Amino acid sequence: MSTWIYMLLFATFRETEALEVQTSQPIVLAIYRRPVVLACSFHPGTSSADNSLVVTWQRVEDSQVVHSFYYRIDQLDLQSEWYRNRTQLFHSKLLEGNASLRLNSVRPGDQGRYLCSISNKDGTGKAEVQVKYADFLVAICTAPENKSAYIMKPTESFYTEPRLTVQGCSFNVTFLYETEGYPEPEVQWLDSGGQILTHNLSVTESSRAPGLLSLRTQLVVQAGEQVNYTFSLRNQVLEQVIERPMSYVSTLPSRGDGDACPRCYLALLPILFIVGSLLGCLMYFCYSRKK
Repeated sequence: MSTWIYMLLFATFRETEALEVQTSQPIVLAIYRRPVVLACSFHPGTSSADNSLVVTWQRVEDSQVVHSFYYRIDQLDLQSEWYRNRTQLFHSKLLEGNASLRLNSVRPGDQGRYLCSISNKDGTGKAEVQVKYADFLVAICTAPENKSAYIMKPTESFYTEPRLTVQGCSFNVTFLYETEGYPEPEVQWLDSGGQILTHNLSVTESSRAPGLLSLRTQLVVQAGEQVNYTFSLRNQVLEQVIERPMSYVSTLPSRGDGDACPRCYLALLPILFIVGSLLGCLMYFCYSRKK
C-alpha cells in the first residue's frame, strides 16, 4: 500500500510548476565512521506545513531510496537496507525550507551521487549532491549564514604519513614506503631528472579498519649507487600530493671485508696439512703391504 501512495504522490505533482530546489554544497567530503550532511533547500512557500510536502533522497547510480518523507512523517518502508538506521532529516527545519539529510557512520560504499527531490503544492524540484569518501581527514563543520546546510573543510591529508624502511644487503638496497587511507592513490618513484622508476606496488584491504586500503611500495636499487629519488603519492579525489625526497649513498663490500674469508682458509691450512699427511701415510702403508 505504501508503494502505491508513494507513486501517487509523485504522479500528483509531476505536472505542476517547477519548484526551486538547490544545494549550497554540491560536493561534500565524507569521513570514515563520521556523520556527513547533504545540503538541500527549497522555498517553503505556504504549503510546507500541510500534507503535500514530499521529500525524497535517492542514489543517482542505482535509484536506491536513501530516505523519504511524506504525510509529515518519515516513510522508510522503501528505504534501502544499506542506509537503515543511518539517515535523518531535520524535521524542525522543514518549515524553513531545509530538507538536508544527515548520513551517519559513513562507509566507503556511501560515495556517489545523491538526488534530493522536493514536491509540494507550489511545484516540484531537484538538486544533486556528490559525496566523496576519504579517511584520516581532520575536518571542521561550519554553518553558513542561511543555516540551511553544513560545509566540511579538510585541514589535513587523507593518507597517513608514509613510513620508510631501508633494507640493505651485499648487492641491493630496498626502499619500502607504507601508508593507509582511501581511495587508492597514484604512486610514483622519480629520479633526479623526473623520470619514473620501476617499482613494486601492493594495495590491499587494511586489517586495521574495514574499507581502508593498505599500501606498500618497494624500490630496489643496486648497492654502490648514489640515490637521489622522490617518492610521490597523489590522491586524485582531493588533488592531495605527498612528496618525500630521499638521498642515500650505498657502498659495495670493500676488499677489506672480503679478506675475512681468506684468513679463515689460512687458519685451516695446518689441519688440512695434518689430514693430508695421515692420508699419505695410510696410502703408503697399504701399498707396502701389497708388495
